[in-house]
Amino acid sequence: MNFAKSIAAPILAAASCLALVACDGDPTAQLASAQPATGDRLAQYSASITDIVKLGANADLVQRFCKNAFDAPCPADVATKLGEFGYASGSSGVDLADAFIVWVADEKDGNADLASSDEDYLWGAYKVALGREPNGDGSVSNLTFIQDGGDRKAMLRSLLESNEFKTLN
Repeated sequence: MNFAKSIAAPILAAASCLALVACDGDPTAQLASAQPATGDRLAQYSASITDIVKLGANADLVQRFCKNAFDAPCPADVATKLGEFGYASGSSGVDLADAFIVWVADEKDGNADLASSDEDYLWGAYKVALGREPNGDGSVSNLTFIQDGGDRKAMLRSLLESNEFKTLN
């Protein structure tokens, strides 16, 4: 066997692995069959929301965000859409939620520009994380925080670590 043939198989395997979302495999089947995370599973996600998530392995979290954001299961092309809105395999749960927020904020403002006002971002954060529109003192404080230059993902993380998120049905 020549040298070129001996290294070709591992290189092809590695390239195939990268093509299948960083060795997570094609998440389509897992996403299609998953139910939105609830209860203990959602509390676990909340406690580890800064950890790396994968679309297939964490399909129930992805479905939770779809349910909250769109009041529906994820569309078949959710993996592609999330990539378009900034999600990359190997990103955190906060990054996954942020990609959903960019998606819903772009739909809300009608501009497919991957940018949003602080108000639209806040609205999207509440929809994605909590499944509702912002209201009350908490949302005013969160809007003031990001308008004053606070990190949007830090505000999002606080929603994802909240008791309200942990107890969604």
